[in-house]
Amino acid sequence: MNRPTTAPLDIKFAKIKAVTFALRPCPLQESLGALKKRLGPSPGVYSAEPAVLDFSAWEETELVEHSISLSAYLDVLKAAGVHLVEIRAHSAGLESQAEELGLRFETGGDETESTTESKTVPVADTIIEPIIEQGTAPLFETESTPDVAQHPAVPEFDNVRRSMVIEQSVRSGQKIYAQGADLIVMGQVSAGAEVIADGNVHVYGVLRGRALAGAAGDTQARILSTCFEAELVAVAGYYLTFEGGFPEENRSKPTLIHLDHGTEPAVLRLKAINIR
Repeated sequence: MNRPTTAPLDIKFAKIKAVTFALRPCPLQESLGALKKRLGPSPGVYSAEPAVLDFSAWEETELVEHSISLSAYLDVLKAAGVHLVEIRAHSAGLESQAEELGLRFETGGDETESTTESKTVPVADTIIEPIIEQGTAPLFETESTPDVAQHPAVPEFDNVRRSMVIEQSVRSGQKIYAQGADLIVMGQVSAGAEVIADGNVHVYGVLRGRALAGAAGDTQARILSTCFEAELVAVAGYYLTFEGGFPEENRSKPTLIHLDHGTEPAVLRLKAINIR
């Protein structure tokens, strides 16, 4: 029986979600330094994420004046485990560089025609330049767009709802994102897992992975864990890591994480709480 001849492979272009770093005109080394600070520790918040570099705010003369090299940005992102997939700009020079590096190039300024769905992250802004004490630093002013992991307990989320509830533990390598809502995890968050919410994050179990609250910039957001052993916590882009160990009053104990707005710049604080 003769079967009709068909191609063994079809190619389809699918949209992806990516974090966009919207770079502002400044000297190359200053721009690279700001990007490193926004990326945070490695592995960090953006590890394994696809990324876009947006030079739409730059004039061609500024790109030439500051000797902007895409390979330098690519090296910084690779070191942080971030996958650069696209360049946006109004520049023939950057388009040529992108082609040499095998990167997609889009004319900047019109995200609706792009194959990426993203929200911009200002970089190289002196307002968010300083390193904060205790290892905290503002990673971003707005937000990234993390993907929701394929997790059996993740329900279809309705924007009318105010909370997403995960009724089991989050395993290593999984990422849960509650967009426009609080996130409540009724179980542990394993090392290597990540829980993210535009609102508050509640973990009623051991928090061993990474927890990020206020992902859309809400500086009033908080993180609560009934047993605190986290790799990283962040609120509205300010983060803390714990390579040097935990404060004794917080180790494996109920802990609240919040931004202290009584300092300039703000500082992320851990507060032991009594839930009995």
